[in-house]
Amino acid sequence: MTRQEIETLLPFLANESLQGEERREVEAAVAADTGLQAELAALRAVRTTLQDERSYSPGAMGLARLMREVEAEAPAAVRPRTGRPVLWQAAAAVLLAVALGQGALLMRPGGTQPDGFSLASGPADAALTIAIRPDATEEALRSLLLQAGVEITAGPSALGFYQLAPAEGVTLDQARAILEASDIIDSLTTPED
Repeated sequence: MTRQEIETLLPFLANESLQGEERREVEAAVAADTGLQAELAALRAVRTTLQDERSYSPGAMGLARLMREVEAEAPAAVRPRTGRPVLWQAAAAVLLAVALGQGALLMRPGGTQPDGFSLASGPADAALTIAIRPDATEEALRSLLLQAGVEITAGPSALGFYQLAPAEGVTLDQARAILEASDIIDSLTTPED
């Protein structure tokens, strides 16, 4: 076997895949030549290093790079609005409250209902109309409604208004006082407002 053939078979000896007569000839040549011994040692070191390294697929590396770029370009947090509602929102709340208070009058001249009919909701059901702050949580709203003793009878409307009615045994004044003291209510009106 020539030296070139032995050098060609060294990688196979290094990874333990060389067998039979070829293996014996290559091992004998390596034992007799210090240059081949050094080359075999280097090939085994490379093999060990490659086996010990974690292999990453291009997809995993690309995903890791993409995630770093996304995190670097994360938008600044949006600050919630802290001001009072704009004039058009307050005007819409007042108009809604007036319309609810006058619902029966719009149904029939004189404000009376035909015999056997009643409004599904109206002034009796909707005693209060509220708008909630955009940053209010559902838990805070639920807690406030329980504390005030009111129930949602309608809403939220397209403009974000809720209609409330006091629960049995709760007066309108009691409910209104608790709701007005809350910091999650943007606006509050009654049909009389």
